[in-house]
Parts: sequence; structure tokens; C-alpha cells
Amino acid sequence: MAKPYEAFTVEELIAEATREAAKRREVYERLCMAGKMRRADADRKIALMDAIVRRLTRTAAV
Repeated sequence: MAKPYEAFTVEELIAEATREAAKRREVYERLCMAGKMRRADADRKIALMDAIVRRLTRTAAV
């Protein structure tokens, strides 16, 4: 039986990671403006998600 994570295509993973990166930009900006998140932490977490998108895209040759 396939594991749940094996049910997703690389394209679906890339699309979801792209969506998550955009959402982080939106949410983290508000948190930083409200003083509830440090800018450095927000930038790092967004950069990590962007790196995931790039890695998936590069390894999948999409």
C-alpha cells in the first residue's frame, strides 16, 4: 500500500510549496508589523520555503 505522501505528484508538491511561500509572505508581514515576529525569522522561513520550491523544481526538471 502506498504511503500517503507518495500519492502526490511533484507538480502538486511544487504548487503547494509555492502557495505556502506566498501565504507566509502575507502572514509573516502582518506578524512583523504587529511586533509578534522578528523580521529575520520571517525572512529565513520564507527563504526556506522558496528553497524547497527551487529544489523540487530543479530535481523534477519541471
